[in-house]
Amino acid sequence: MAFIDELVEGGGNFVFTRTEGGASLAPASDRDGDLASFQNLVRRVRANEGDGYEIHLAHVSSDRPGKLVDLMVLTIEGVD
Repeated sequence: MAFIDELVEGGGNFVFTRTEGGASLAPASDRDGDLASFQNLVRRVRANEGDGYEIHLAHVSSDRPGKLVDLMVLTIEGVD
């Protein structure tokens, strides 16, 4: 099973939205704790890039210091 499928099945404190040809990932809310825990997911997604998807965009929050990613947009392979 591809990493992205495991991610969706496992769930977590994030929002996964399927789009045409891809998906987006975002923290469950804009609270500091949710944004901080989302960084662990960002690391896992980056580490598994190529396992059925590519990272199209990793948006860094302009509202908080520390270069925290608050949105990831993925291109999922094999999806038209």
